[in-house]
Amino acid sequence: MPISTPVSQAGPWDVFVPYSGLHLVSVVVCFAVIAALVLLARRLNKTAERRLRQAMTVFAIAMWAAYNTVWNWNGIDLRDGLPLHICDLGGLLAPTALLTLNRWLRATLYFWAIALTSQAFIQPTLTYGPTSFLFWFFWIAHTIIFGYAIYDIAVLRFRPDWGDFGRASLVTLGYLAVVLPIDIGFGANYGYIGNPASAKAIPPFVAALGPWPGRVIIIAGLVGLAFLLALLPWLVCARVLARSPT
Repeated sequence: MPISTPVSQAGPWDVFVPYSGLHLVSVVVCFAVIAALVLLARRLNKTAERRLRQAMTVFAIAMWAAYNTVWNWNGIDLRDGLPLHICDLGGLLAPTALLTLNRWLRATLYFWAIALTSQAFIQPTLTYGPTSFLFWFFWIAHTIIFGYAIYDIAVLRFRPDWGDFGRASLVTLGYLAVVLPIDIGFGANYGYIGNPASAKAIPPFVAALGPWPGRVIIIAGLVGLAFLLALLPWLVCARVLARSPT
């Protein structure tokens, strides 16, 4: 979920500023944790690795529950308190995909993480600094989604193909069909496809795409393009392997 509530009369550690030193350190630490987890898992036998994934599942679900509890501690605002952003749903999708190894879940996790959740590291919708629990929850939650997708590739050898592109696309279209009416009904901006009354609820990179509802079409097109770019390396690898002598 986006963390964009401004903090008044804040000290230097109370506020997060994108593209600052703190931003760089946060991203480096998140990626270091992902790399360490992958390196550990690759050294384990199958039984130990399975237990590690079970522990990862428990941790992810506990973090998801804690994050949403803290966010809605003072009551749920239907305009931004429901766990309906891609990264909110991804917090449950990621551990479930690794635990069940269901192809639909793994495909959706890969494309959502690489094409969408990765943007949280590049242009985070975050203003709270390290003195707030929400700062830590933000980075941990997005590291879980992105990191579990990398884990699936590097440890479990998931290799996306056109079929997975189709699966993830269908799930994403289903998400769009469910969330858009909710956005319209509540004046919310879940999935960044709504038209909230407050301009502050629209991240700058979304506002730059133009007025609603035209930007919804642009966002859908950009997501499709991002999915294709996420698939491209695997298509190239498959073609190279197909041409290699056996």
